[in-house]
Amino acid sequence: MNGNLKCVDGLYYPEFHAGWGGCAEELFHYTSRYFVCTQAFLRNLADQRQFNMSGYQAGNLSKTQRHLMAAILACEPNLQSARGITQIVRSVINGETEISEALAEAYREYLNVIPEDVELVYSCRAHHHNQPDVAPLDPFLNLAGRLNLPVAVHPLHLEVPLKALAQHLDSPNSSLRNSLQEAILNLHFAGYALKNHPGLTHKSARKLGDEHSL
Repeated sequence: MNGNLKCVDGLYYPEFHAGWGGCAEELFHYTSRYFVCTQAFLRNLADQRQFNMSGYQAGNLSKTQRHLMAAILACEPNLQSARGITQIVRSVINGETEISEALAEAYREYLNVIPEDVELVYSCRAHHHNQPDVAPLDPFLNLAGRLNLPVAVHPLHLEVPLKALAQHLDSPNSSLRNSLQEAILNLHFAGYALKNHPGLTHKSARKLGDEHSL
């Protein structure tokens, strides 16, 4: 387990696992109108095709739910962790504030490193990724090219129309879903963030991004 803690609103939490990418911010800090991409990401990862995030707001997490969410987000994205996240999301949508003891026990190691109401006593250190290699881009860009999805490539982030990406993540073609999911995870691991750019075209993507843009 990564022992580093990061401060959020004066409290300390484990560092999010890089594999969650921007989905972690959406689940833990805020819920934007572009949640459909996070929803599609979780649907495929948890193998819960009917999972729906409508009505979820990160600000409605209770203290115990927020601690458990942070503990799970510190772990690698996989079937178990994704299902833990979807369980918390459903509880928040239903107006519940308690957590499953069984789920909490599964992530006890991570919960135990979260201090209770710790005052912020020194400045938080910003977390910077090393400049990633181009290689992790290749699988995603190959799929984007096949799907006619425009992508503007920048050193540490990619601009894409997230609504269109979510539609492909929700594709009835399981092979496509899994390949796209794996490509996105590779991007996350390499430190790339996916940023929404509604209405992005291939022409504007090539103007905005570098030579790898589509």
